[in-house]
Amino acid sequence: MNPEEILRKKFEEELDKAKDKGGKADGVIWVAVLANAGMGAVPLGINIWTFAGVNTLMVVFLGGIYEYHLSQEDAGKLIKQIFGAVGWTWMASVLGLKFFAEVLKGVGVITLGGTTVAGMALDALLSGAVTYALGYTTKDYFAKGKKMSKSELEKSFKSRFEEGKQKVKNRG
Repeated sequence: MNPEEILRKKFEEELDKAKDKGGKADGVIWVAVLANAGMGAVPLGINIWTFAGVNTLMVVFLGGIYEYHLSQEDAGKLIKQIFGAVGWTWMASVLGLKFFAEVLKGVGVITLGGTTVAGMALDALLSGAVTYALGYTTKDYFAKGKKMSKSELEKSFKSRFEEGKQKVKNRG
């Protein structure tokens, strides 16, 4: 089984466990959060493509829960819409920190000194928090019938990002 098939299976298990849409969405979001936070903690180079793939698939599944059938391309457009609402400068700073964490992880590998714990911890925290924020903002968006203003998307994402940092830190 490839990683996408494994992730799909985990998402489907969560769909089977919960009885209502909110519970199903929560389960899917946490599978994605733990997958991305876990990949962030792995000392194996840059994982930005895995991070993007997990988030895209999460958005596809969240859409399905709320009876919006999205392709991966549609999910990518929604992710861009949410990130755009948050503000590209703000998102660039967060993603810049993620890239910095990737570099910190890689520095040890390049110098044969092992990866840095700080880089792995920072990457895991940021990966999990961004996924948490994206997941819950997407859940809100679909639950409200795809009717959220740019400012509502921004407010939701930023508050969920802060909440997600604490939740990921507490689970770690």
